[in-house]
Amino acid sequence: SDQDLTDQYETLEKYLQKPIERLDGVARVELQGVQPRELRVLVDPDRLAAYGVDVQQLRSLLERSNFSVSAGEITENGQRFTVRPVGEFKAVTDVRALVVRSGLRLSDLAQVELVAPELPVGRRMDGRPAVGIDVFKSTQANVVDVADRVIAAVEEARKMPQLQGIEILVVGNQADSIRQSLRELRNAGLIGAGLSFFMLLLFLRHLPTTLIVSLAVPASLLVTLAAMYFLGFTLNILTMMGMLLAIGMLVDNSVVITESIFRHRQLTPGRPMEATLAGVKEVGIATLAGTFSTIIVFLPLVFGEKNQMSLFLVHVAVPIVVAMIASLVVAQTLIPMLAARMSPPPPVSEASLFGHLQRRYTATLGWALDHPKTMAVIVVLLLASPVPLFALKLAKVDPFPQEASRMLGLSYHLNGSYPMDRVEEAVKRIEAYVEENKERFDVDTYYSWWVADNAYTRLYLKPKEEATVAAAEVMKRVMEDMPEIIIGKPSFQFDQGAGGASAFTLQLSGESTE
Repeated sequence: SDQDLTDQYETLEKYLQKPIERLDGVARVELQGVQPRELRVLVDPDRLAAYGVDVQQLRSLLERSNFSVSAGEITENGQRFTVRPVGEFKAVTDVRALVVRSGLRLSDLAQVELVAPELPVGRRMDGRPAVGIDVFKSTQANVVDVADRVIAAVEEARKMPQLQGIEILVVGNQADSIRQSLRELRNAGLIGAGLSFFMLLLFLRHLPTTLIVSLAVPASLLVTLAAMYFLGFTLNILTMMGMLLAIGMLVDNSVVITESIFRHRQLTPGRPMEATLAGVKEVGIATLAGTFSTIIVFLPLVFGEKNQMSLFLVHVAVPIVVAMIASLVVAQTLIPMLAARMSPPPPVSEASLFGHLQRRYTATLGWALDHPKTMAVIVVLLLASPVPLFALKLAKVDPFPQEASRMLGLSYHLNGSYPMDRVEEAVKRIEAYVEENKERFDVDTYYSWWVADNAYTRLYLKPKEEATVAAAEVMKRVMEDMPEIIIGKPSFQFDQGAGGASAFTLQLSGESTE
């Protein structure tokens, strides 16, 4: 806004914070960068000594003089009245006029002013002081639903006369990122399922067989969705990721069992039922062992010690475990039932490409069996090959890397705790550098916050459809000519991950960008 918002706490609380707090699914709303004004009583020690007033007695007098209590009820003529003595201060003049003793008022001993408190956190938006609002959802609420209701409340707040002249910017909304991620996961899942089907068709060379094997995917995923419902899991980014990771593994058991059945069908063409039972029996234990050796890797995440990371990863592990178990059941029940009633695919021709591949594989396997020592050396070298990368620190380890998105976070890595004004000077230096190269960095807007021992600047790049520079290239350009600051070393890498349950962040900026 054109006006200073740091002393507008009452207005922002009444017309923006409170309406959002009343929405279903909102746990709490925090105003950042603005606090309620406080009544400051600055006592003059010389006057206290001159009038013989003890400062502790003066404090007790102030506490006793500002009260509002219930004194009971009075019933008369069938009517009940509540008695509530009120002695609250209504204005600063009431405090100044407080009688300390006969002929002596508080204004004779101290300066009484209504002032804005010193803020422990600094915020700037596009180089101007800013006020932020963080909205947190309740545990069981849906992020997207809560975010949509809050955005609707913000739109209503924009129309209020009391908030005219204040521009409200939504700088972070998890609902938008969730929708985008779900769309990308859905598209990736459909493409992956299609590629998996055509890959199976390429190797199985038989459309009916491919359809039977592919049936394991939707059947297993439907069972997974049902299990997630009864276990209380929602369909979110992590659970969808788990199901997508499982898609490629769901057909393994079906492929092995189908191949075994059809091989026995070719050996005994006139006895399909017996051949099917023999084929399933031959590889049943192998598929069981293979499935459980896969899902047992994820069980420590489900039943092990709970920490912040495992609480997230369990949403990936549970869908994979359920889907793999479902695929095993489908592969040993539904797949054999259908395969027994379908003609097997034709045998591989020796002159075909797959016949050539089979001969080459057989020859390679024979050589490996004839040279066990050489194969042992090759296996050891393969297992030891990643060791030099970590021993020489050639492989970078960053548990929370920044992907090339259109929002980049610059951490200042302060080397100690400093006065707020000194940290602000460092932030202004970096912001001036960003503002000067705004077009070259493809930056749309930027936002900074800082405390005594930490500082952070978030760069919001132009949307993908308007972008002229890739996000990864922006990070490289920013770091090339980054001005030095004595108290820290800004970079796009974080020392530790940042967690939180905020649904999204609203930003009240000191400059309109509409």
